[in-house]
Amino acid sequence: MPVGARRFTDREEHTISHVALILTGGTIDSLGASRLDLAWYPDHGRRLAAGALVAAVPELAEFGTVREIPFRRLSSHALTSADWLDLARTVQTLLDRADCDGVVITHGTNTLEETAYFLRLTVNSDKPVVLTGAMRPASALGADGYLNLVRAVQVAAAPQARGRGVLVVMNDRIHDARDVTKASTMRVDAFVAPDSGPLGSTDTDGLVVFSRERTHPDSPIFTLPDVLPRVDIVLSYVDADGVFVEAAVAAGAKGIVCAATGAGWPTPLQQTALERAAANNVVVCFASRTGSGRVPHPVPGRVITAVTADSLSPWKAKVLLALALTRTTDLGAIQHLFDHS
Repeated sequence: MPVGARRFTDREEHTISHVALILTGGTIDSLGASRLDLAWYPDHGRRLAAGALVAAVPELAEFGTVREIPFRRLSSHALTSADWLDLARTVQTLLDRADCDGVVITHGTNTLEETAYFLRLTVNSDKPVVLTGAMRPASALGADGYLNLVRAVQVAAAPQARGRGVLVVMNDRIHDARDVTKASTMRVDAFVAPDSGPLGSTDTDGLVVFSRERTHPDSPIFTLPDVLPRVDIVLSYVDADGVFVEAAVAAGAKGIVCAATGAGWPTPLQQTALERAAANNVVVCFASRTGSGRVPHPVPGRVITAVTADSLSPWKAKVLLALALTRTTDLGAIQHLFDHS
């Protein structure tokens, strides 16, 4: 049997695994107009009734006792940072209980990676937290959500998933919350980790296999604030000027992430506006719009009043910068967080 693998065949193992399930909405519990409605189902606003998703998958009992925890259900592009804070508090409360061995969260795929990374940075436990979702609604021909849910519970119940932080399980792949991203609009294999690959897999013969360790295993855990400071993302493109930078500053942004070209290059007009923002105590972070690869630290004489996002996507850099700003405004300390988170 591969290193880091575990097969569930002992009934005693099943009965001692207690998994809390939080449904936050998304495609996995959405209903379309027909079995071939794979695109416009959100317009109908129809969802499975409370308890129906778990009831439709009795196989979950093979991996443990699953208890559904009430939470608001929304499309993931409608979530706010206030929802994140509530979710993190709910997850932490569950993990602190002796009768909870792990938490599974069903989530819309549009912002699943951001929620997963936020939880990685704010939940303090060695018990597994696993996010999953679906690319096809529950009513679809070939719906993928039911098996994704089974695999997520399987991983959450697996002893070797302990100490691995927040995980994302989609399409039989186990991903680190830091590295994973949605790379396709509608395909069931949409979730990938471009730079590192998956952490492991859930195989069809019942094995949970971890093939590598997670990125930055000692990343810091932030104390949850009452509210997160405003951090905006500004995209670089041909002809981009400083208008959106100035708008972010006027709106009260404490930080700005520039989704810059290549290895972190804004346009000259954007750079000028970002330097003005930095001079007015707005923390600027350079990320890349490319989808993979690191942004190196600024070269002396180029931009010395900013931090860089390492290999984080602009949207995950926004998550980290907002949390970092609840702790410090020192650029050196914030850069250290980016280098180790």
